[in-house]
Amino acid sequence: MEIETASTSILEKMQTIASDPVYLYGAGGVVLVIFILIVFLRRQPTKVEAYATENGRVLVSRGAIVELVQTSCEQLKDVSKPRVKIAVKRNVTNLDVEIKLLSGGRLRAVEDTLQSHLRHALSQNLGIENLGYINIIATGFKSGRIEQASKASTLADPTLDSFDEESIDTIEDINEEKNPS
Repeated sequence: MEIETASTSILEKMQTIASDPVYLYGAGGVVLVIFILIVFLRRQPTKVEAYATENGRVLVSRGAIVELVQTSCEQLKDVSKPRVKIAVKRNVTNLDVEIKLLSGGRLRAVEDTLQSHLRHALSQNLGIENLGYINIIATGFKSGRIEQASKASTLADPTLDSFDEESIDTIEDINEEKNPS
């Protein structure tokens, strides 16, 4: 009995709140603020600080880092479609590199080669000093072409392989044997 009165009381309060526009605008505002916070927190940086000198900071654009990762991945025959996510925390640049592995590629070998090459290129070519982790994430596997067996070999009856075509009599040969003229 108490549960029914409590649920009825809750439903009545919810109907009152839903019908009052002040509560609706407040709820809409809260949802909007949460959405804006999520968008700003997940946004990729447009520039990354490579290093600082006494004369100022040296920045590298996100596009330059992405282009370097893409050209590095193009040099490896087992990798396609790289995507890069950059995160800067406490002045340390971290990368997540998502790749698709091609047929015959070994993830362990690709990961080792790609990480060492990227670390060297980012620090030497772009001058990024505070380089954190470089995560290699395999997002898919692209298999090679599948060769279809020829129809003749799949339809062939292996028991017919031992027959000699000349030893098979035709209908005319059989009729001539029955009715010699």
